Amino acid sequence: MKSSRWMRWLAAVLVSGAMCVAQQAKPAAKPARTHTMAAASKVPVIKYEKYKLKNGLEVILSENHRLPLVAVDIWYHVGPANERPGRTGFAHLFEHMMFQGSKHVGDEPFKVLEASGATLINGTTDFDRTNYFETMPSNELETALWLESDRMGWLLDKLDQKKLATQRDVVRNERRQGESQPYDLAEEETFHQIFPKGHPYYGVVIGSHADIESAELNDVRDFFKTYYAPNNATVAIVGDYDPKTIKELVEKYFGPIPSGPAKEPVAAKFPPITQEKDVTVTDTVQLPRVYMAWHTPAIFKPGDAEADLLARILGGGRASRLYKKLVYEKQIAQDVSADQQSLMLGSVFTIQATARPGVTPDQLKAAIDEELAAMRQSGPSQAELERARNTVETRMIQGLQRLGGFGGIADELNAYNHYLGDPGYFPKDIARYDAVTTASVKKLADTMMPNTRTVVYCVPGEKHVEDVPRRQEQASSEPVQGGPGNDEWRNHPPQPGPEKTPNLPVPAVFTLTNGLKVYLTEDHQVPVMTASLAVLRGSEANPADKPGLASFTASMLTEGTEKRSSTQLADDVAQTGGTLSASSNADNSSVDAGGLTKNADALFGLLADVAEHPAFRSEEIERVRKRRLTGLLQERDNPNQLATKIFYQQVYGPKSPYGYTETGTEESTKNITRDEMVNVYKEGYGPKNAALLVAGDF
Repeated sequence: MKSSRWMRWLAAVLVSGAMCVAQQAKPAAKPARTHTMAAASKVPVIKYEKYKLKNGLEVILSENHRLPLVAVDIWYHVGPANERPGRTGFAHLFEHMMFQGSKHVGDEPFKVLEASGATLINGTTDFDRTNYFETMPSNELETALWLESDRMGWLLDKLDQKKLATQRDVVRNERRQGESQPYDLAEEETFHQIFPKGHPYYGVVIGSHADIESAELNDVRDFFKTYYAPNNATVAIVGDYDPKTIKELVEKYFGPIPSGPAKEPVAAKFPPITQEKDVTVTDTVQLPRVYMAWHTPAIFKPGDAEADLLARILGGGRASRLYKKLVYEKQIAQDVSADQQSLMLGSVFTIQATARPGVTPDQLKAAIDEELAAMRQSGPSQAELERARNTVETRMIQGLQRLGGFGGIADELNAYNHYLGDPGYFPKDIARYDAVTTASVKKLADTMMPNTRTVVYCVPGEKHVEDVPRRQEQASSEPVQGGPGNDEWRNHPPQPGPEKTPNLPVPAVFTLTNGLKVYLTEDHQVPVMTASLAVLRGSEANPADKPGLASFTASMLTEGTEKRSSTQLADDVAQTGGTLSASSNADNSSVDAGGLTKNADALFGLLADVAEHPAFRSEEIERVRKRRLTGLLQERDNPNQLATKIFYQQVYGPKSPYGYTETGTEESTKNITRDEMVNVYKEGYGPKNAALLVAGDF
């Protein structure tokens, strides 16, 4: 479909942007001190300093003065891997207990952090570790150190039977919420099957109802004294701190806390699987799902990188083999994915696929096995390997745009230190993936035979969930003394330092001859870029009888252009390692691209092609229509989605376009025509009704 009004406008963006920058005679911004770019590869190298306090606490410091923010991220080297049978869920229980207050901070640490302007406040537990993190205004850094050190040293002063009982109930309710989600029980059963009973990974991170309910106060106290000590923890501080005073502050707050007992390394073995194990789980779901799982090499061990890349080649998005075969060509799966869950005691490689209506689990299994056999026979192509490798590299580097939070700089420093003792492993990690070959991926795939796996079928039926009655509580017991004495000074919260004004970037704004306004922001911290084309046309313009029209139209933009088929477009995007997506919401729609700056030309070309030349092929529309109808069917499994739909209808009414979610209804999805989509595109998408926002290392 021709659309002359869009012609060449995106191609002009980079040229116009460069001219605008040149006219400003502005020197290129230098990389921040936290990152230096390796000249040949442009792989960021995170500058850091690591040292240890006398009590064993490891400290990792990384300076970054880009914004007046600082991330504090503390990792405790404890997880379910350290739990014993009958006492599962303790590490996750403490994730909750640590937010219940400590001696000097009081009972509401969340309020303390939020009052200080903190963001990204959270704690997480995985099989091998537990962490807590927050990102603060830099003048409030001392508040974070005060809080984190207080719950490390003085949590037991506030831990009594009543608080334990409360958190047991909270955790059990969290488990019930998980059990109410579709397929959750099948995912748990997969780990039950691939690890023997008694192995630390046999259960789930959250623990069982019985073990949570049986947790005794003294058991919990002993667990805390053993694992939540400074010699079993590492704190990473990343951002706008004063290098002249930071070590003094760390010593002030964490130095007085005494060491805990020495820890023995966890060693747990499991027998290899020598015969396929098939198990069926029933659940209140609309569609069957198949899970396959294999043992694979432990995290950072030889073969781990190969398994990660193999997962992406097989089931890592629309360019993957299983997606193309099961979802696109045969249309027997609603979704399919593969994943390498890398763990210290041995990793787990999983494939999962959800059947389309009328498709049996055996049909799915047979189709997956056909692709696995082809992989074992010939291995991946070089192009497939490059696509997977580019995607991994891009995701890793994009995470370094954030100081804290999931996958941010502080989190990465702590992760590499936890698993390898080397916080600066990032470039070596990139090199680890660069060293993978098609032959080494094939060698890993050769080990993934049917007789070395477990298969779990989840089929519609009655949901069987574990539960135990609530225990009769004992008489409330008094807290015990936690940290050392001479701590009265901690009763007074730290006072914030002087506020700093952020030096925010100002975009260069210019308008192309066709009327498109462009906002270009330079950011040279990390070699990444993003571009978002936003148009003022969303679901608010949907006819009353066509809810979902704007969303359906947006979804078709990335399903093929005049010169690219849907699969070719997916391959070309994956080759860059970046992302390209289109979506709509209540008041606007957008097409978004992102990736490494070295691939900016390719990403802009793809963004331009999708925005200017969507094909709206009838066969692709019908394929996507079936997927959307099946997705609407699956929404019946999800209580949150059902509640959201009812909420919108009650608030806005059935005649308002806001009265429906973006997916629309089954009736409207069946009746939306190609002509209606083309009209939405012609009327709503165009340079004078849009803005292009570009940011990155240009």
